[in-house]
Amino acid sequence: MPGDRILITGVCGFTGRHLVAHLCRISSAAIVGIDTREDPNLPIDGYHRCDLTNRDEMDRAVTNARPTVVFHLASLIGSAEPAELARVNVGGFQCLSDTLRRHAAKTGTTIRVVTIGSAAEIGTAGAAKLPVSEEARCEPETAYGRSKLEVTRLAMLEPASSPLKFLIARSFNLLGPGLSSTLSLGSFVQQVAAAVRGETESVRCGSLETSRDFVDVRDAASAYCSLAQVGRPGQIYNVCRGRSYRLGRLLDMLLTLANVKVRIVSDSRTPRQGDVKDIYGDCSKIVRETGWKPAISIEHSLMDMLAAA
Repeated sequence: MPGDRILITGVCGFTGRHLVAHLCRISSAAIVGIDTREDPNLPIDGYHRCDLTNRDEMDRAVTNARPTVVFHLASLIGSAEPAELARVNVGGFQCLSDTLRRHAAKTGTTIRVVTIGSAAEIGTAGAAKLPVSEEARCEPETAYGRSKLEVTRLAMLEPASSPLKFLIARSFNLLGPGLSSTLSLGSFVQQVAAAVRGETESVRCGSLETSRDFVDVRDAASAYCSLAQVGRPGQIYNVCRGRSYRLGRLLDMLLTLANVKVRIVSDSRTPRQGDVKDIYGDCSKIVRETGWKPAISIEHSLMDMLAAA
């Protein structure tokens, strides 16, 4: 992306840090980040600590960044209240979009915006036919999934004549070094690493029977950059591996890689709302249109996660 000026929202997060690292390897473009943390400690050219829903703060950040490419990673996840998920995820996207439109109108700039969706948008109905394509019927059962689907809907409504060119990267489950321990796989890694250090003799977990499509965050960062360069505006692209892995199998792989034996303590009495038993995506569209494909094996991802922990 030579000559581009890049703005990344949520730059301090798990994906943001890996995206910055990837951009630094492939481009000399100026990078400006937005997040709510005080010190990003990242090799970027500018940083704005601001609230994505605050129009004045966003106006100052966008005016300073003067972006031609935007990666919209910022998102509230987890067990937040539905109203807060809507305020941050949907309201934040609307504030960002409005600010970018005003900036584009003033400067005559066309801005390519890669906004990150989620497999949580799909729900049980869409997962009934596997692999899940971009055309699958989406009926999310969680507040998070509904907020992400609304962002996708708004991005798809942008008229072709707009200076904003939205591309939706519908990411499935990401893994890689630095994955949060609030997520099942991140928790497994932290607990197995503790067992290697002799600090525990057990791993506590929920149900190990669900299966998910896991793709390395570094592969996802590469996919987002490919979409920014050659993706078609107004399109959804699955960012996935194209197969699922059972959580129990991944835990077994971690234990084998770490060469430790522990007691598995599983509590699967309370399944999560909207928890799909098995889901994996069809990545043929992004492969066909951009040439991207996942390159990092699941074993390599798990080894790197253990090393980082």
